[in-house]
Amino acid sequence: METEPELLRAIYKELRELSESMRGLEARLNHQTPAQATRAVSVEVAQALLGCGRSQLFALLKSGALSRAPKVGKAVMITLASLEAFQERGSREPVPRLQRRPARRASGRGEKDAILKLIRRA
Repeated sequence: METEPELLRAIYKELRELSESMRGLEARLNHQTPAQATRAVSVEVAQALLGCGRSQLFALLKSGALSRAPKVGKAVMITLASLEAFQERGSREPVPRLQRRPARRASGRGEKDAILKLIRRA
């Protein structure tokens, strides 16, 4: 069995090796490719940051107040830069509103009236 100083040396050696491998991993994580340089968050995180609901968030995306980042799988991503810019101008500018489309009238109303007239004549 090893003596206590030898055991401590082995433990310190193991710790140094782990520390060096962690530094290597951190260096690789900090070195990003241009595609990874785009910082983005998911819809859920953006909702928490802005304090709004999902439909309001998608309305902001549609109006151009926020910009989308490339999707990750099926998840919609929103750029952090657009979120920060939106929060900065939040108190200065009103939120852009979408123009609502007028409700569509029920089609076939005229046809229904014509059919009812024919039935009443008979």
